[in-house]
Amino acid sequence: MIHASSLKEKILDAAQARMIRFGYRKVTMDEIAQDLRASKNTIYKIFVGKEEIAKGLVKRLQEDINRGLDDLERREKDPLRVFSGSILLLRRTLGPWFEHFFKEIALELPDLWKEFLRYRNEKILEIRSLVEKGIKRGVLRKVPASVAVQAYLGSVKAIISPRFLEQERLSFDEALQAVLDIWAHGILKKGR
Repeated sequence: MIHASSLKEKILDAAQARMIRFGYRKVTMDEIAQDLRASKNTIYKIFVGKEEIAKGLVKRLQEDINRGLDDLERREKDPLRVFSGSILLLRRTLGPWFEHFFKEIALELPDLWKEFLRYRNEKILEIRSLVEKGIKRGVLRKVPASVAVQAYLGSVKAIISPRFLEQERLSFDEALQAVLDIWAHGILKKGR
């Protein structure tokens, strides 16, 4: 007999694979059941419907991000590395979800979308607090933390395009490292 928590995770895994690829609207409970080689009744024992599955996916995604950010802060002591690692973790974890799933969730399940936006804003405030800590410790210059964070986020957003990376023959990590280097050290050579 499969435990309910194990079955719940398997259902979420199957739903995630489909919803990231096809979006929320196009995925049916029949398809999720088929992927699991189970009946819809089995799924309905755990989840009332597709909306509850979507909520479960968002909750699990948030828990994964929180765990990753906590691990990063425990490992790294340098605020700049924590900042960079946090941005990278958020981009890598959330990136696949935006093309289809979150685009549709904003329209189909606006309350869930609002909840996700609240969560995202909390994470941005945490990143801002990392910058503020860096400023207080003298690691970062005294600049408005909100401007520094938005400048960095805007730069990362610009390089995340697969077309840009392909044209420039850069990996995402190389491009992100270049943005971090420019953000942290400026573009001018020393002595200029």
